[in-house]
Amino acid sequence: MVIKVKHESPGTLGGYSLGIVMLALGLALFGLVVQYSAGISLSSSNRTGAFDRQLLYVPIAIVAGYFFYRLNLDRVRERRWWILGTACVVMGLARVPGIGVSVNGSWRWIDFGFFRLQASDLGKLAIVLVLSDVLARMQRHTLKTNFRIWRLSDRHPYVMTSTGWQDCREGFLKPLAIILLIAGFIGLGPDLGTILLCVAVGGVMMLISGVRWSYVIPSFLLGFSALTVLILNWPNRMRRFTSFLDPWEKRGDEAYQLFEGMVAFGVGGLTGKGAANGIQGRAYLPEAHTDFVFSVIGEEYGLVATGLVAFTYFTIFILAYRAMRHSSDLYRFNVCLGATLFLVLQALINMGVVTGCLPTKGISLPFISYGGTNLVIMSCMVGLVLNCIRDSAEPAFTPKEARV
Repeated sequence: MVIKVKHESPGTLGGYSLGIVMLALGLALFGLVVQYSAGISLSSSNRTGAFDRQLLYVPIAIVAGYFFYRLNLDRVRERRWWILGTACVVMGLARVPGIGVSVNGSWRWIDFGFFRLQASDLGKLAIVLVLSDVLARMQRHTLKTNFRIWRLSDRHPYVMTSTGWQDCREGFLKPLAIILLIAGFIGLGPDLGTILLCVAVGGVMMLISGVRWSYVIPSFLLGFSALTVLILNWPNRMRRFTSFLDPWEKRGDEAYQLFEGMVAFGVGGLTGKGAANGIQGRAYLPEAHTDFVFSVIGEEYGLVATGLVAFTYFTIFILAYRAMRHSSDLYRFNVCLGATLFLVLQALINMGVVTGCLPTKGISLPFISYGGTNLVIMSCMVGLVLNCIRDSAEPAFTPKEARV
């Protein structure tokens, strides 16, 4: 059998990197413009506050992104358990009074005075770096795993062989345990939106790495059932979910934020009311500079701008996808995949929430929403993608064709 191995020239892969950098930088700069006009109130001093702080975070984010671009990923693999432990400890500390800070009843931040760290974002980095290594090491198990119970004899018709159990443990249960461990520490916040995002990204990484659907489907049904029970017994989340189903009826209560955000899109129309001319984001829409900043874009810049923003995220995904197909090994492929999913899937969820297509939850729009931790972590994700693309310039197989 002949396997044709596609190769991209270093120049082509460099073009992918340049494209991703320019698009991410463009989003960050556009985010600064939006932050200036998405003031917390009508007060001019407060209006520029978010802009000033976000402007301060931009150079920090660039430095962090460059640091992750220059990381030696092989050494990172050796320290995977330290990375996982550190992320879990920091997320745990965010729940400790006196160390963590409670905002609107959620313990997600650690206040350093000059900088407030959202601890759950470290879980995203841990998912990418640790889960990628586990999946790469367990590839031979993930490719062989099957949810089928083997029939050994008529006397013991339903007994799993030791090899089948080993494949199940190494190829499915261990990666799943990593995801659930990180999700559990994020749940101390609680931060349901980030939990769902991390589980979704980790699940896709497992599927792409070879975990069988016969494992995934029962796990998904079990997780969906548990989530349903949790929402039914969590009055606050239940009210938010039902308000998402009918925002017009509950626009004066739980769906107030969603309703005002949707009004902003309607007022903006095709081309918007112009920069800093929006009223919804400054007078009626709570926290417009964070989770609902996409509504501000719709009001002030219109459907054209929101479409371009969505297309920018899609283009980042396409460029990263074309580059990751030429990864030199499975570990780097998974790192590139996980980082890209956190960039794009988080944006997709945010836009879905703001437009009323998904239940309301606190998910920021990468590079545009206000928040230093969000900006820095997303820049780190870009750095990891570029790191993998750089290593892919030297393919693992030099011949154009390999015979098996």
